[in-house]
Amino acid sequence: MNLKSTLALTALLAGGAVAVPAAADTRDIYVRGDIGVTVEGELEVIEEADIDDEEMAAIGIGRGFENGFRLEGEFAYRDNQFEEDVALGAVAEAKAISLMANLFYDFNRHGSLQPYIGLGVGAAQIESEGSGVLFGWDDEYTGVAYQGLVGVNWQFHQNWSADLGYRYFVVPDAEFDGVVDITPTAFEGDYTHEAVTLGLRYTFGSPAPAPVAAAPPPPPRPAPAPQPQPQAQACPVSEFVVYFEWDRSALNQAALETVDAATARARQCNVNSAVVVGHTDTSGSPAYNEELSERRASIVRDAMVARGFAAGAIRTEARGEGALARPTADGVREPLNRRTAVTISFR
Repeated sequence: MNLKSTLALTALLAGGAVAVPAAADTRDIYVRGDIGVTVEGELEVIEEADIDDEEMAAIGIGRGFENGFRLEGEFAYRDNQFEEDVALGAVAEAKAISLMANLFYDFNRHGSLQPYIGLGVGAAQIESEGSGVLFGWDDEYTGVAYQGLVGVNWQFHQNWSADLGYRYFVVPDAEFDGVVDITPTAFEGDYTHEAVTLGLRYTFGSPAPAPVAAAPPPPPRPAPAPQPQPQAQACPVSEFVVYFEWDRSALNQAALETVDAATARARQCNVNSAVVVGHTDTSGSPAYNEELSERRASIVRDAMVARGFAAGAIRTEARGEGALARPTADGVREPLNRRTAVTISFR
């Protein structure tokens, strides 16, 4: 693969990492920044030149997927001084900039601690100069670059997370024009760099909430009866459905309005009982979804009690992903399945 093809492939992959269809969940889009220190590295010109401890920095933008993979584009900068007394007393330095497309796999994606591994491919430009007894070079080289990454991400906020990582970066067969005893010479060798990095990542917020089913309008008032004592209003069993955002149990404004409608409906009739049943879609593990549906049922129950509904008349159930409103395959985010159904019986 030549350099032109490599740059085109890198740009294509990096662009794919940030391309977001209109229907994509923007909660999966993120930006990040990392700083790092060199733990080891070398430039194999004349002899192996070891890198002193120096700094690096990287920025990236990417997108995560529900199956645990992440794809991102990354720009990085490395500034390295090399140890003296290498290559017959030579001193050298190298500055490298790189544009990479990285593919990651995140373990424990829904947990607060998320270990990950990753691979990257792209292009790098190295500016290097060095000198020693009877030889020297001062040139730049652009070529294919590769890297491996491993680390752990700590999700400490809904949108923010911290990252501790290790990366191994290599540009094989870098070539620099120079001289040996005034004779023009091409110096060739691998550039490798290992670093420990500390980063911060911001993940964008959830998409707009799914449409909430409108509460049924109250029945029309009957015409005045000729009897002196009007008949008591007969109220059938009523059901209200509260919808939630993905992986959330908090009530948004539309959900609060649905709870208000349910409690207002209860005041029109004599309440016999209410059953509150929590549900989830099929994304996430069954055990996690069982616990999430229980939280959803509890928060709706608490909201009804806060509005005057008798706590002893409410029974809660958690069904997780076991009773889907719209059947889907495993791992599918379906807004109609992220719900809590409230059934109110009247006497």
